[in-house]
Amino acid sequence: MKNTRNTLIGLYFNLSIVILSLFFLVRGLIHGNTVKWLLVVALIVSEIFNIIFAGINTVNSFILLKNSDYDSMRKNMKALKFGVIPYFVINFIIYVLLFLLFFAASRGFILFTPIPLLFLIPVFFAYLTVIFTSSYGIGFSLILYKEKRVKTGKLILHIILQLCFVLDVIDTVILLVKNKVVKINE
Repeated sequence: MKNTRNTLIGLYFNLSIVILSLFFLVRGLIHGNTVKWLLVVALIVSEIFNIIFAGINTVNSFILLKNSDYDSMRKNMKALKFGVIPYFVINFIIYVLLFLLFFAASRGFILFTPIPLLFLIPVFFAYLTVIFTSSYGIGFSLILYKEKRVKTGKLILHIILQLCFVLDVIDTVILLVKNKVVKINE
């Protein structure tokens, strides 16, 4: 759970740096190059830490899968998937508002420029976040498969759902509701 907590802290720290940067830029509060560079460095460092935590969580999910640690996998999956919901909602709102601002300011001409491609970068990083937060959900599904609690078709469906925006959270709820108790094989 420590890895999950650190990951959530890292993601929200990164989001706060993005919001702070946008606020300063919109308000025109950044006059010196030092503050601009500090924000850029903070953003890059937070992204690097998020990548490191993504790797740590992925490795941890493999370890829990190898040990068939149902309870820890379930707790980490639940904490991470539900913990990132506000992150994704805020992230989505920020980038939609930015796109609408650029669209309105350019009277629609932005669509004919390369600027919309810049919006794909945050979408790419958001999707990477979905993938690494899905490591516990996929691992949980594989444990259920190993214990013969789900069949191959449902395993594949759970893996696909874990890799899609919004559907990953719905699938997590389904997995948690249907698999509350550990089935002890005697």
